[in-house]
Amino acid sequence: MLLGASGYVGGALWSDWSVRHTVVGTRSARAAPGLIPLDLRDVGALRTLLLDSGFDLVVHAAGLVDLADAERRPDLAMELNAGSVETLREAVRGTGTRILLLSTDNVFDGVADVYTESSARAPVNAYGRSKSVAEDFLAGEDGHLVVRIPLVYGRSVFADRFMARFARPRTAARTDVVCAPLYLPWLAGALEELWDGEGVFHLGGAQVVTRFELMAGVRDALDLPTEVVAVRGDDPAPAPRRPARLVLRSERHRLLGPGLDQALADLRRHRVSDR
Repeated sequence: MLLGASGYVGGALWSDWSVRHTVVGTRSARAAPGLIPLDLRDVGALRTLLLDSGFDLVVHAAGLVDLADAERRPDLAMELNAGSVETLREAVRGTGTRILLLSTDNVFDGVADVYTESSARAPVNAYGRSKSVAEDFLAGEDGHLVVRIPLVYGRSVFADRFMARFARPRTAARTDVVCAPLYLPWLAGALEELWDGEGVFHLGGAQVVTRFELMAGVRDALDLPTEVVAVRGDDPAPAPRRPARLVLRSERHRLLGPGLDQALADLRRHRVSDR
């Protein structure tokens, strides 16, 4: 089962995995063909879906993922991002069904050069705190796994959140926020490499760049009609604090997403082929 199959990351996973696996996908209010409507806050519906179907693996890619929305509504972020994981854990206990939770680099504070699976968590925003609590619900539970991912870029099928950032004449991008972003089409295969494991895993892109370098690169690769404007500093409160440097690396595997040049070349090829 893929929770959040109508979302940005979930949609890409759904379109890839459903070709090779038997996948039941869920959606929120956004209409998407072939997906089951599910409100993560409906504990009874979630438990019924789990227990009636006998899944081998539940991939949790749903919830409140926008940092600004989470900052404005921290209680809702905690309910959707963490409470649903607690419900899942209790529902599958003793059934043999395993959980793969997609978590985030925002469980870290951004002061270290690199973060590995053994690095201490110290979230500085509401989204990171909700994901940290979600991770704790699976800690010590045999068979489950948490996969932390960074900023993800590329196209998706249902909710193209990343590309929507280029819709305005001017696109602001920070030069003082650094990450190792992950090319979305690469993610599904990487998760397949990891999903027989358990515990915490990190996935990241090979190249470390600023937000500005990433956004300008995508704009140039696709010849998008927007000006990418370099900015620095957090927006005024209650905007979320964004950790200054989030570079995920793994002590447990050697998987690394493609570098920016390789990913942008692929993104450009697919845009041409879609015309």
